[in-house]
Amino acid sequence: MNTTRRPIAKALSLIASGTALCLLAGTAQSQVLEEVTVTAQKREQNLQDVGISVTAFDGNQLDALGMTSSVDITQQVPAMQLQTFTPAFTIINLRGISQNNFQDNLEAPVAVYVDGAYVPSMNAIAGQLFDVDRVEVLRGPQGTLFGRNTTGGLVHYLTNGARDQELNGYLRVQGGEFGMRALEGAIGGGISDTVRGRLAGRWEENDGYTESVVPGIRDAHGADGYTLRGSLQVDLTDDLLFDLRLTNSKDDDVPSGTYSINFADFDPETGLGVDVPGRLTDGLEHASSIEGSYSRDSNNVTSTLTWNLSTDLELVSITNYMELDKDYLEDAGGGLFFFPYENNTEFDTFSQEFRLSGGSDRLRWQTGLYYLDMTTENNSSVRGAAILEGSGAISDSAVQFTDYKLDSSNWSVFGQMEFDFTQQLTLIAGVRYSDDSKDLEFLQHYAEPDAGIPLAQIFDISAVPIAGLDEIEYDDVAARVQLNYVTDNGALFYGSWNRGIKGGNWSIDPLGTVAAIEPGNLKHDEEVLTSWELGVKTDLTDWARFNAAIYYYDYEDYQAFSILGLTPQVTNSDADSRGGELELTLYPMAGLDLLFGAAYIDSTVDAVPDVFGGTVEAEFPNAPKWSFNALARYEWDALGGTMAAQVDGVWNDDQFIEATNSNISAEDSYLVWNARLSWASAGDTWEVAGWVKNAGDEEYRLYNLDLGLLGISEEVFAPPRWYGATLTYNF
Repeated sequence: MNTTRRPIAKALSLIASGTALCLLAGTAQSQVLEEVTVTAQKREQNLQDVGISVTAFDGNQLDALGMTSSVDITQQVPAMQLQTFTPAFTIINLRGISQNNFQDNLEAPVAVYVDGAYVPSMNAIAGQLFDVDRVEVLRGPQGTLFGRNTTGGLVHYLTNGARDQELNGYLRVQGGEFGMRALEGAIGGGISDTVRGRLAGRWEENDGYTESVVPGIRDAHGADGYTLRGSLQVDLTDDLLFDLRLTNSKDDDVPSGTYSINFADFDPETGLGVDVPGRLTDGLEHASSIEGSYSRDSNNVTSTLTWNLSTDLELVSITNYMELDKDYLEDAGGGLFFFPYENNTEFDTFSQEFRLSGGSDRLRWQTGLYYLDMTTENNSSVRGAAILEGSGAISDSAVQFTDYKLDSSNWSVFGQMEFDFTQQLTLIAGVRYSDDSKDLEFLQHYAEPDAGIPLAQIFDISAVPIAGLDEIEYDDVAARVQLNYVTDNGALFYGSWNRGIKGGNWSIDPLGTVAAIEPGNLKHDEEVLTSWELGVKTDLTDWARFNAAIYYYDYEDYQAFSILGLTPQVTNSDADSRGGELELTLYPMAGLDLLFGAAYIDSTVDAVPDVFGGTVEAEFPNAPKWSFNALARYEWDALGGTMAAQVDGVWNDDQFIEATNSNISAEDSYLVWNARLSWASAGDTWEVAGWVKNAGDEEYRLYNLDLGLLGISEEVFAPPRWYGATLTYNF
């Protein structure tokens, strides 16, 4: 294990590198990392006035810092990780809390919102980061105001809607290694005195950074898709505003669905994978004999009505509808054995929120109603004797089909108030009552033509004589109590108690039915998180901002993912975690911005199932004990415009990337750093930038699936060093 001196030295070296940019000649320009307005409590506030651990960037900051993907943002948010290598798989982790599995029907404990509307499916998360007004990352339970499954926190993307009367927009072209090419842009402005519109879009292709070693099979983990957004804003009256957002996303045969294969042994007591010398392929290669692919078509409509009923009273209605179709094919055998896995999903969701807010000199309050309805229809299949041997398969013609339909609905009522005892001391209290109802249809069929076995039904959940196995009825309460104290010099100190809730679900997988018959394996219970947090936010000087928080999490029935009998399952266990994070933002001289962050996580999950049905004690996956991030940017006058040089990066301590903490899922510490050099014309009409990602060419894994019982683990590595350039025209 590394000592803390090493990560601190690496993080400080990044800041030192950026500070050295000050030696460049020229007259420095304005700062980038100044104040940000957020809506973390569903009303506009300065970031420093919100007693929640929040990191936020507005659209201008994102553009100036060259943050063109969610991964870029993640690297500068303490206690946050993001694992994504295909649009089918986007896992967000805050303080070690994440959806650490790949089953389509499960919702994550870190919620994603876009323009105030909840996005329930991880298949619909990718592709949000363009033409954005702001990105807010809220750590810790947010169940009172945001509700649905926010025990870990949430990420809120707020796009640039049709808010401007004057004609404006931009056009941006990007190119880089691995055949990366992208085009994005937006145009908006007034249609009449009371109507404004905006159209934005992004298209990207990428051949993939994981090289195929099989002739005729393409490289993997690329991109091929587009997203279009249209928005319309209408002043229906002086006090009533209508805002409509329409989004269509399409991915077409994205090169995906492959793994690098690492050979493994297994612990004879637990069945968990043990690393052994030897690989089938290098980390950035794959040997798949089946060409994996991912296709997706998604439509999203969000309608918001904001009605100022009086000076101190506002009514907001947010209506959202989303539909998504996904087709996915992977070579789950990695080219080592025949194991095609195919997954086709149709998903649609409708949600409605009404929120009424008001206040007086000493009291601010809001209350509301929320409704969510979701339907998931899925059919999937696995093929091959290697994986279906437990079902008696003797040939690769063996196939097992799984079909399910999951209907889910939720309604809740919530309220929160803030009361100023004095000008310095404020009480915040909130509560949400939530009611879940879920129904599952689950069928499996098996066939093996070469063995003379015709297609036949082998499992029907409705036929299992266990009461309530195919339905979930759940209601509970999320709550928050907090005290804020503001000192004479404006520093905010806060202490909070939160109760977060996340409903139960099923572990629906196309493999095996023996484990599924046991209700403790197929269905898992809801989890409850009790959180205590202390924090401080202060402007140390007019050029230094310091924010910090410490917390303790106590979980009842934490939902842990593991591979039980080679079948992916979610089970419940008690767990606890303690940690904290800090952020220091400095702008000591004109044109120079410095950002430093750190996070600490120490977690314990009491009982995670092993392969053979026992349990192991573990820590949260993707939760390094220490992590440090840093960014330095310097801007100066040059060539009739402004030049800017930037270096940024993140260091993550040793961690496990699977919930079982198996030997083969242990990931050593790593440092990822990036660099960018840009020139902008006077008035920022034109900007050209060159950049390098993962400049140190660090090799580390984003994903690991422990199949030690089969003698392998399946891995996906992060992109290596890659270069590119961006050209932007603003008008």
